[in-house]
Amino acid sequence: KESYRVVTLMDLAGHEKFLKTTIHGVASGFADYALILVNSRQTATHMTMHHLNLCCSFKIPLIVVFTKIDGCPEHALETSKEAVTKMLLAPEISKQPYEVKSIEDVGLAVDKLSMDSTTVPMFQISCVTGHGIDLLQKLFFSLPKRRRHSQKKKRSFEFLVEEIYDVPNVGAVVSGFVNAGELSVGPNSVVHLGPNDDGSFVETVAKSAHIARINTTHVTAGQSATLALPLLSKEMRLQLRPGMVVLQNSPSSTMEFDAEICVLKGEKTTIREPHQAFVHILNIRQSAVARDIQLVHHHPPAIASDAEESMEQPGIMDTSDEDSDKENVVLQPGSRAKVRFEFTQRPEYVRPGMRLLFRDGRVRGVGLVTSVPQV
Repeated sequence: KESYRVVTLMDLAGHEKFLKTTIHGVASGFADYALILVNSRQTATHMTMHHLNLCCSFKIPLIVVFTKIDGCPEHALETSKEAVTKMLLAPEISKQPYEVKSIEDVGLAVDKLSMDSTTVPMFQISCVTGHGIDLLQKLFFSLPKRRRHSQKKKRSFEFLVEEIYDVPNVGAVVSGFVNAGELSVGPNSVVHLGPNDDGSFVETVAKSAHIARINTTHVTAGQSATLALPLLSKEMRLQLRPGMVVLQNSPSSTMEFDAEICVLKGEKTTIREPHQAFVHILNIRQSAVARDIQLVHHHPPAIASDAEESMEQPGIMDTSDEDSDKENVVLQPGSRAKVRFEFTQRPEYVRPGMRLLFRDGRVRGVGLVTSVPQV
């Protein structure tokens, strides 16, 4: 409570085998910045490019850190720097590298990151000798908080469930992120938990809450917390799963939603109806089918949502043909389209303004939920 600044680091996997875990972490982590770690003794791989593209898809500012520079041959370090610089300058990334070598450079890097996200500071560190650690710590201390969760306090309470626990003498406990609104817990704090497999919500009571293992009576937007829901029955506790939400007002679920998407450049990708992909919408992970695809020829939709949920993809060009037949619509890298997705397993809580990412092994595209059909 007496700390001037608390920095939370989320460690995500770099190996290709765990790519889906990394995608989920980026999609639901609400990170302010992304640290891309590069082994200075080896040249950057295709996964480095994939991680850069993934972070840029969510408009997360980048910071590159070259590790293990102790004992690293000079030519190997230069080769790694040249490879990363080439990736950053690529059209699909369009970033400008900035090498940090002194405290003064840290201040300039913070100023550049505050003004725009096109600058990418690059650090060289060694955990053996401690070289560059002080500069990285100074950057962490100076970086401004990018996400303005305080602007969402007036919205209805929305808690994204990420982990489920069954605590003895307490009952069901859900851990997650307060995405909007505020909640005062207690015996009279009535909330709605769901959706279940049939799309319904269960009314229960949020009796207590913890933040960073400290008991609290109030949670607000932007905080990671745990909520105790002791009144849930045994049958309901067995139905709890990550991807659920805890709401105060107007609970609803849907099997379909409309979104405006951008197909990422890079790999040879073509998408046509009915395309099935794995969709990530904040904490939601489920397979969905694209039932209706319509090409568009304008800029990203102007939706009244928070800055962290806007999903404009830099460097996207529209390669669609205005006279294309609707039945023969084929999306290629760089195309933009309006798509109606349908979940294949169960209804989910989706609202306009939520950001999404869809993949089928590799990331294929990103977008923004524009509307939810009324049932």
